[in-house]
Amino acid sequence: MRKKNLLCALLAGTLCLSLAGCGARKPAEPEHVTLVVKTTPIGLGNIPGVGEAEVYDMFTAAAERFQAQYDRYDVEFAISRYDYLDEQTQLTDKYGTEEAADLFFSGSWNVPLYVKRGWLVPLDDLVDEELRADIDESIWRQNSIDGHVYTMPFHQLQNTLMVNRTMMERAGLEAYIPQDDSVAHWSTEEFNRICRGLAESLTDENTFAFMMYAANNQGDSHIMTLLRSYGCPLYDEEGNFTVNTPEGVRALAWIKEMDEKGFTPKGAENLELLDCVNLFYNGQLAMCIGNLTNLWDARNKGVDVFTANFPDLSGSGYCTASSNGFCVFDNGDQAKIQVAKDFIRFLYTDEEVMKYTLGTLPVNQSIVERYGDEIWMLRAYGENTPNTVDNIRSSLNWQGVRDVFYPNIRDLLMGTKTPEQVAEAIDERCNAALEQGRADFY
Repeated sequence: MRKKNLLCALLAGTLCLSLAGCGARKPAEPEHVTLVVKTTPIGLGNIPGVGEAEVYDMFTAAAERFQAQYDRYDVEFAISRYDYLDEQTQLTDKYGTEEAADLFFSGSWNVPLYVKRGWLVPLDDLVDEELRADIDESIWRQNSIDGHVYTMPFHQLQNTLMVNRTMMERAGLEAYIPQDDSVAHWSTEEFNRICRGLAESLTDENTFAFMMYAANNQGDSHIMTLLRSYGCPLYDEEGNFTVNTPEGVRALAWIKEMDEKGFTPKGAENLELLDCVNLFYNGQLAMCIGNLTNLWDARNKGVDVFTANFPDLSGSGYCTASSNGFCVFDNGDQAKIQVAKDFIRFLYTDEEVMKYTLGTLPVNQSIVERYGDEIWMLRAYGENTPNTVDNIRSSLNWQGVRDVFYPNIRDLLMGTKTPEQVAEAIDERCNAALEQGRADFY
């Protein structure tokens, strides 16, 4: 009996020690990760339920929602904004330091450079079949380099023409006005007919049919799109400018003809894009660059406005578009890379975060479908995405291209060079800039 009691006591003691040992081993705390997030002050327009917002505001709201449901790591966000001109000091110069960005919102032409340097993480593993199908293939191409996705597209900036409906009606051009808030599609021939009709109806010497500008590089991509109006592809198969062709020369001659006929503002070589936008708002220009944001601005200023694509020979027309999204730097910390990817993956599943795309134009067709009946022109722009042309094409040294392109258009408008000379100069100088980029970074 005494032995039995002793055995029970020993077993009880062992059990107590075992339980005490288990109690002493607390669950492992998640590893702490500070994710450094940087963005320029990119505006996102008027967000339903939020108001005017920037990308910084979206990141702040999204980070709070992400932290509330994420337990893989103990995540702290360090979110900051930097000026557009400070990308060198805030991203490039800080790479490899403790202040390096782990994730940044890209509206950057330098992404191809970062990829070639091996600084960015490919994000293909975030793109499942459902997401791939939800975003137009042209947008995936814009955000891919060498077959890999390096920028997860979040929203796009699609630019068409915005047109003053009242001025069109006064010119008797109602037949060219689209119905039901859709985008007009004009052939180059129709566009010329419209410009002539508008010019003939305008009695004020300071009012014009169509935009033109060449004071600086702002809006240069839209001028490049005009060069496609007579069938010029802008680029050859090797990715070099090919404006010095019969089609390219014809397009340049056409731009000069519009200037000589007074279709475009006087002294356009001294105007910049914003000058033309303000002329449009003031009722002194019938057609100018438009997107969802400044369409609303025009409407709020009392302009009865509709949209049209840039003209082409077929009549389908072109729009220019660029998309912004998320890039992940490879700073050698796998935990940070994992958190950044988990955060991006979360964003595309959270309805409140995805509403931040509605002030511009969502890349996700499902978002366009969900809110298309609530937001003016959202569905029309979403359906116009297949008409997009990509003039940038992930080119290295795009800033160098911009620096040399617009002076040629200025020479054309001033009459110091013929269309043939300008075509030759565009190819020579723009291709030299592209080649410099390739030589520096490959």
